[in-house]
Amino acid sequence: MRIPVIATLVTVGLAGTALAQQSQRSPREMMNDMKARHGQTFEQCQNLATTRGYRLNDDEYDLSVVMFIEGCIMGKQS
Repeated sequence: MRIPVIATLVTVGLAGTALAQQSQRSPREMMNDMKARHGQTFEQCQNLATTRGYRLNDDEYDLSVVMFIEGCIMGKQS
């Protein structure tokens, strides 16, 4: 009975750690990572973000732009 409980706690702990590490990355790092992974799809989603009124600035990206583009890449924006 203890093994499933321990396994659950370990899984939750690891997921929390991974999420915390991702949140420490800057929006610029996240944008560069998406661009490297998704290439043309990233460019299309970036253009869609611009048409939707998001401001894109190479010096500093707002987290909302990153989240929009990430959602677009995953097919959640149209």
